[in-house]
Amino acid sequence: MTVVGYLFGAIPFGVLVGRAWGFDPREVGSGNIGTANVVRAGGKIPGVVTFMADVLKGFIPIELTRFVLG
Repeated sequence: MTVVGYLFGAIPFGVLVGRAWGFDPREVGSGNIGTANVVRAGGKIPGVVTFMADVLKGFIPIELTRFVLG
């Protein structure tokens, strides 16, 4: 389960969402791939998508572990 959590956490959703909206958050604004820079560079919708994806990448492994281990 630790490996699954690590793999989920390693997904750079800021970069993926930025690319889907046609920009790379590493090259604009602060250069950070987090939600705040995605909002600055791409607007509210990409920011919300990034935020929700980042929340889910923490939530899904926890719930998966709870389901598997009972």
